[in-house]
Amino acid sequence: MGKIKYILALFFSTLFFQHYRAQSVYAQVSSKQVQAGVPFEYAIVINTTPNSYSPPNFKGFDIVSGPNQSSSTQWVNGQTSTQMTLSWALVAKKEGKYVIGPASVMAGSQKFETSAVSIEVSKGVPAQANQGGQNETQHSTKISGEDLFIRSGVSKAKCYVGEQVTITQKVYCRLQIIGFQKFTQPTYDGFYSQAQESASKGQLAMENVDGVNYYTYELFRTVAIANKAGKISLSPVEGDVVIRRQTNNAKPRNVFEQFFGAPSFEDVPVTTKSRALSIEVMPLPDAGKPAGFNGAVGNFSYKVSATRTEMKANDAFNLKMTIAGRGNLKLVNPLKLNLPEGFETYDPKVSESAGSKTFDYLVIPRTEGEFNLNNLDFSYFDIDAKKYVVVPGGEIKIKVLPPDPNASGAQVYSPQSAVKETENDIRYIKKGTFLLSKTESEFFNSFSHIALLVFPIVGLGLGLFLRRNHIKSNSNVILVREKKAAKLAKKQLMNAEKLMSLNKKDEFYTEILTALTNYLSHKLNIPVADLSRESIQKSLLQKQVDETILSKLISTIETGEYAKYAPGSVSGDLKMVYNDTVGLITGLEQQLSKKS
Repeated sequence: MGKIKYILALFFSTLFFQHYRAQSVYAQVSSKQVQAGVPFEYAIVINTTPNSYSPPNFKGFDIVSGPNQSSSTQWVNGQTSTQMTLSWALVAKKEGKYVIGPASVMAGSQKFETSAVSIEVSKGVPAQANQGGQNETQHSTKISGEDLFIRSGVSKAKCYVGEQVTITQKVYCRLQIIGFQKFTQPTYDGFYSQAQESASKGQLAMENVDGVNYYTYELFRTVAIANKAGKISLSPVEGDVVIRRQTNNAKPRNVFEQFFGAPSFEDVPVTTKSRALSIEVMPLPDAGKPAGFNGAVGNFSYKVSATRTEMKANDAFNLKMTIAGRGNLKLVNPLKLNLPEGFETYDPKVSESAGSKTFDYLVIPRTEGEFNLNNLDFSYFDIDAKKYVVVPGGEIKIKVLPPDPNASGAQVYSPQSAVKETENDIRYIKKGTFLLSKTESEFFNSFSHIALLVFPIVGLGLGLFLRRNHIKSNSNVILVREKKAAKLAKKQLMNAEKLMSLNKKDEFYTEILTALTNYLSHKLNIPVADLSRESIQKSLLQKQVDETILSKLISTIETGEYAKYAPGSVSGDLKMVYNDTVGLITGLEQQLSKKS
């Protein structure tokens, strides 16, 4: 029965594999039930020619290695088929159920996506004793330093400052390597470093060391350029290498071991660490160092060119300097230009391509004439010859014609010696050593500074004081009414004056009477309804008003009332009545103001 089940499982798995082969892109895992801390493989199988791909999000997993790439080509019945596989070695962080999302692959203008893969992670189970008291798994061999080690290599153990060297870290193992985990990128203090593609390219290789064959895998490859002299130690590389080794199991663990009687294997991570490595960095020699040397080390060629050699003043041209070759090209700084007086330039535009670097300067001549651009040499330190080399930049003749006076923005450049200094003109920056003297006091802590700080506070206090007095004075209703009495009377008298000019006697006397009653009501704080000759006389006598003014006031009020209730029966000079009323109110205001 066991054999029949195995044959059926093999048959259906073959059909399943053929179904996947028919798909253009699909994902697969070595197992959907894994243990935490135990590596397994996730792969994307591509049966087409891809342009690009985007891996899934491996959330909940640590990437031990990858992406590792492999490809195969088959010819069946005259037809060619190519398959590419991208694989990652993953380790689950903790137990649980996880889903690895779909990956996407672009092939031409078509986008393919894989299906999501569910992974069930169980807790890692340590080895336990069996009933016989012996370990269920007994290792047939032990891992020693000769079976597994990491070797750091450098192309040169002794180099100059600025010289480029290649540093590698490679794993050597006598057992089969399954993957890597917990490896961190190496650091290179004292070097400018740039990571390169590993020479292994995701594939293991076989290498013979002292007559012993090892599986090898290059972990890191780095191009480094030393930026200081001395003995520099490189930090060691440490991590876990997952290896597959044979075990002696008394009990078969799966159908393959039961059916074929094959020996069992297990994948275990083994921690290993490389030895410390030192590089001796020598300083560049001072003997023979050119004046314009800017740190270039290697073997280079050099070319200088100008986009044009004849132009009008204030027109621009480009001066290009191209450096090509082998060395610390990325660290070469822009060259310093020694241009004739009257030439302006700006920071260059820097462009890099494979093995070359170009500095493109924009140059603007401001004065006419014929000029020779020289002193454009480039120098570098030759590693092979161990000496400085100066590459001449040649001589470029520039002819500058007079500027076009009709062109917009045309200007004539004048050298510094031709500028006449005046008090109101723009001057050149004064060169050389000079003394500075204090000509005036500083604003900080001056009287003006302190006054500007104190003035807002004083102004705020004064404003609050005035506002408080205003509120206090308006809170006394009687005092407010007394103050408004003269204003209201003046308004009524203005209306009476208009009626007088129109010779409207009845309306005139009505306005005169209203002006007096309103004035007395507000001034004496007596309501108009309670205002009578008796109350007026009583209040004014209490305020010690002159009796002449009092009798004249009563007479005027009586005349107004008579004119109001007997229209047309009152005669007299209106101008005199108006003047008497104005004088009467003025006299009362003066006497009542003194009494108050």
